[in-house]
Amino acid sequence: MVVVVIGILKVLQVVIFIDVISSWLAPDPTAFPRRFTRLIVDPLYAPIYAILGRSQFGGLDFSPMIMLLLLRFVEGKLIALG
Repeated sequence: MVVVVIGILKVLQVVIFIDVISSWLAPDPTAFPRRFTRLIVDPLYAPIYAILGRSQFGGLDFSPMIMLLLLRFVEGKLIALG
């Protein structure tokens, strides 16, 4: 069971990376692949936006980095469990 959850966390990390890179290459959120990745990452970012607000610091959105750190933290705790 732990292996399945870790696999899901790794897939989420890849989707976040794809969204970040595609946001640089194609900033239009309705274009492929951003339309697909936004469906997955927007619910993940919602709690971060609720705490930090949706405003970006100097044009940078730190929510992907925060989410990646949280996913890595949870992954590390799950690996420690066995």
